[in-house]
Amino acid sequence: MKSIIQKHNEHCFICQIPRGRVLEEHHIFFGQANRKLSEKYGLKVPLCYEHHRGTNGVHGKNGRQLDLRLKKIAQRKFEETHTREDFIRIFGKSYL
Repeated sequence: MKSIIQKHNEHCFICQIPRGRVLEEHHIFFGQANRKLSEKYGLKVPLCYEHHRGTNGVHGKNGRQLDLRLKKIAQRKFEETHTREDFIRIFGKSYL
C-alpha cells in the first residue's frame, strides 16, 4: 500500500529534499509486526538519509522527538477513517 500520509513520494517528508537524492521508505511503526501493519495501513513516508538514519533521524541517537512526531501524524491520519480504539487495538497504544 502507498502512504496515506504523503501522496507523492518525490521528496523527504521532513525537509522536502527532492527525489533526485536518495530517499528511504520509513515505516512509522517499526519492529517486525508493526512494520507489516504500517505497510498494510499506509503509515509510511519517504525520508532522506539524515531524517531516517542520521544522528537526528528517527532511527538515530537523537531522533526520539522526530519519531514521536511522525507517530502522532500517522495516528491522526489513521483516525480520519478509523476510531482511536481501533488504533490502540492494532498498534497497542495511543500517541495522542
